Amino acid sequence: MKKNLGIIAGLVMGFAVPAQAKDCGQPPVDIPAVPAGETASADDIKQARDMVLAFSGEVDKFITCMERRSSLIAPYMTKEQVARRQEDLNELHNGRRDLQIQLNEAIRAYRRQTRSS
Repeated sequence: MKKNLGIIAGLVMGFAVPAQAKDCGQPPVDIPAVPAGETASADDIKQARDMVLAFSGEVDKFITCMERRSSLIAPYMTKEQVARRQEDLNELHNGRRDLQIQLNEAIRAYRRQTRSS
């Protein structure tokens, strides 16, 4: 009986780990363009905002997936590999943050431009 439970537990673990360790795919690379706020229309700003929010959501999904995978594969990685992986995730996050800042600056410039017109 104990032998059968061990086999069943092993099979369950064998099927559960691959489901958790799925491939996260490639990081999002379709960085949306942010228009110059001084010359943009309201529709341009809204479209850019929607695209930046969608991109940010994809970055969040990717980073979350990679962090989950890291907990599974980090024990098999060298310190350099772990550091490089973290650097890549930090770079992706920082790029997204910079894009959000650029969008906020464009929105502010658009508002200044519409107030003065």
